Amino acid sequence: MHTVWILFSMALLASCAVGLYGAIETIRIPLLAVPYTPRDFGWPFESVTFKSRDGLKLTGWFIPADQPSPLTLIIQHGVGSNAGDMLLNTACLRKGGKWNLFYYNFRGHADSEGRQTSLGPLELKDLDGALAFLKEKKPEASKRIGLYGHSLGAAVAIVGTARRPEIEAVALESPFSSVSKTVAHFAKVFYGIPYFPFVPLALFFASLRLRSWIGGFAPVKEIGKISPRPLLLIQAERDLRMPMSDAQSLWEAASEPKEMWVVPGADHGEPWLVAREEYEQRLVNFFRKVFQ
Repeated sequence: MHTVWILFSMALLASCAVGLYGAIETIRIPLLAVPYTPRDFGWPFESVTFKSRDGLKLTGWFIPADQPSPLTLIIQHGVGSNAGDMLLNTACLRKGGKWNLFYYNFRGHADSEGRQTSLGPLELKDLDGALAFLKEKKPEASKRIGLYGHSLGAAVAIVGTARRPEIEAVALESPFSSVSKTVAHFAKVFYGIPYFPFVPLALFFASLRLRSWIGGFAPVKEIGKISPRPLLLIQAERDLRMPMSDAQSLWEAASEPKEMWVVPGADHGEPWLVAREEYEQRLVNFFRKVFQ
């Protein structure tokens, strides 16, 4: 019996150790250098700072349209990315010069305050801060608002749009359906770790560290609330991080009007690289139809 308890204790400690490591990896931000700024594109821009709803200082760029416009499109990046990393694939939204663009950095990214990602719940507070900034500082330029998000930014865009009626349309690239499913998927595919007991432990420890329960963040449960506002879902066919099963779940849960484009042969972050012309055409036309 004594030996059994020793073995049980060792297994419990090992499980907790793996769970703790998983928690660290779940909320860790792999930092990426800022590759571009609007200056590299010759765009007029204003560097801005504002507060998230819970008080963190966030940074971004406001890029005005060529002529005064009441419409602003907010651009949101993924984990480890930043506003500068989104400029290439969304430059098409600037070409017409008709829309203001607002790029910002989530907490813990680029020079925004913060050290960890919550994979959604706390980043919603960042989006709240961005909307409050536009309403207070750019009221004439943000009477109408659209939203584009990639990966984490897309997941946050789903829940944010569902909860904020002032957002009139949302374009999404490679969102995840829920944090718990995504952590389980990463554990299995990239680390060979089974779901039980490691994923629940990782989510528990990560939530303790963040003081926010992250396991309940599930865009798939809220995407249906976006209707009747239009939604565009772009999915990479061979995405190893955000698989087709997530896109299918989100698509089935969404209500009309909605459209989905699966980019053949593309992995995560590659749709614009693989099908640049069609990507830009679809993205621009989507917002053009909404904001005629």
